[in-house]
Amino acid sequence: MVMELRTYSQEKCYLCHTTGHVLHHDLHDYLFGVTGQWHLKRCDNQACGLVWLDPMPFAEELHKAYQSYYTHHADTDHDLSFMQKLDRAVYRRCNRLFARLSGLASQQAQSQHLFIPPEKTGTLLDIGCGNGRFLKRMADKGWSVVGTDFDKEAVEYVKNTYQFEAYTGDLVDLPLSPQRFDIITLQHVIEHVPNPVELLNHCKTLLKPQGKIILVTPNVQSWGHQYYQQHWRGLEPPRHVYLYAPKTLEALTQQAGLHTTDLRTTATGAEYILKHSRIIEKHSRQQPIKNQFFFSVAWLQQYYALWKLHNNPLCGEEIYLTVEQ
Repeated sequence: MVMELRTYSQEKCYLCHTTGHVLHHDLHDYLFGVTGQWHLKRCDNQACGLVWLDPMPFAEELHKAYQSYYTHHADTDHDLSFMQKLDRAVYRRCNRLFARLSGLASQQAQSQHLFIPPEKTGTLLDIGCGNGRFLKRMADKGWSVVGTDFDKEAVEYVKNTYQFEAYTGDLVDLPLSPQRFDIITLQHVIEHVPNPVELLNHCKTLLKPQGKIILVTPNVQSWGHQYYQQHWRGLEPPRHVYLYAPKTLEALTQQAGLHTTDLRTTATGAEYILKHSRIIEKHSRQQPIKNQFFFSVAWLQQYYALWKLHNNPLCGEEIYLTVEQ
């Protein structure tokens, strides 16, 4: 278990300063063991709808919530039984077939490059680069890439494995030249940030003219959140301090003087999110967890989530928002 964080009460919305009501109460960190109970509030202003953590950890305390966090893990078949390996093999083959037939494969392929046109190249900064897989993917496409992360181990891995330029620490303190980048990406970063407008304003100084910022974040308006409620993986208290719906993320970027060039939600990460939502639900009920892939509930649910997305384009598990100055 991780030590308890010092917190304060945040009564009003960060974006519009309206009061909020409790959306979920008495949440626990079943994933990485931070002690305490957490509530999530939703802004009472229907035009806003920001969801925030209350109590809110002090910014200087947040690093404690990541003591047992993962930044890079290898998912291998080592130490699995024969039946588990068979299950994974059947799952992988069937999943490829179903994904092609349903159109999910095409969406997943595009999302791997954040829907950046394949013919485009330039300079790219990935904030929260983790193990560098995305940087490697874009470098292979011809991009000049730079990564940042608060995890020193992750940054060393990126530098030693790929020889990419990478930095540890707060973005404002890094030796990055103004107007250097064509694209800045923040994948599952903005929900962790206590002052996201300030971060976006600094990102603007690093962009070339007509440069773009791409944000990816859990969609609090998703079907998965509606289904799993307080057990939804996207909540992740206390590391996710703010949660966004599509209109809320747009409102945030507008406050930073940015305007939208592309907004979409997707089902590309649905299986992962729904699988871990189910794990959290079972943890909370102290039920056993089956490590099954083929015909698992989450595998089937991702296709239901994809079908829902066809009827409601804003109910996907993740938001992809592209903005520019």
